[in-house]
This record gives sequence, structure tokens and C-alpha cells, in this order.
Amino acid sequence: MKRKGFKKDTIDATILALKEFGLVDDRALAGDLISFAVNRKKLGMRGVKALLQKRGIPEDIINSSGIDTIDETTGAEELVRKKIKLFKGLPKEKVKRRLYGMLQRRGHCAETIKRVLDGAMEGGRTWSDGVVE
Repeated sequence: MKRKGFKKDTIDATILALKEFGLVDDRALAGDLISFAVNRKKLGMRGVKALLQKRGIPEDIINSSGIDTIDETTGAEELVRKKIKLFKGLPKEKVKRRLYGMLQRRGHCAETIKRVLDGAMEGGRTWSDGVVE
């Protein structure tokens, strides 16, 4: 509304009215965004927090939303299982670097990435002379 040229008083009154009708609820939005980020986008804790901040969720709601209890491992494992097929024929170290970067960009912590990649490199795919088959 501010970008459209509305006055601050008008903006404040509109937001207050929307809140009274239950149409503006940052906590509910944060919960929906967390669910979307974890289940659909497979983001890690840092990625979820960045998404909430980008959407304008207040910091106190972000901190009390339980982001630190997110299980990053499941989403990271699903992503790796899905994406590793794209790297058929590439050297093992190159595959590991690419997967590491992908998970890091999605906000997964280094500890989770290492654990998931070590598991993926040991089992689940066949390796011949250090190349994905």
C-alpha cells in the first residue's frame, strides 16, 4: 500500500481492520511457510529462516516458531536421492561437490550435509572406478 501512495494512517487503519477480522496472522503464515519450505522445497533451517525473513515475518515470531526443531536430514536425503541420478557418469568427487553446494544453497547445515553425503556415497548408488553408474 505504501508503494501505491497510500498515507500511513490509511495503511495502519486497514491493517488493524484486517487483523480484527483474522485475515492477518503472522504466526499462521509462518507455520504454513515452514511446512511448505520443509516438505515441498526441502529447505534446511537457514533456508527456512531466510524465507520467513524475506516474507516479512517478525523476528520474534521466527524465533518462537520452532525452526530449530526441524529435521533437515530427511529432506536432504530425499533431494540427494532425486538429484544423484542426474550425475551419472561423473566422478565421485565432482558429484559430491555438486550435491554439497545444492544442499548448502538450500540452507542445510554442514553437519547434516556431510552425514547425508557420506551415507549416499557409501550406499544406494553403484560406483565404478570413482564414477556414478
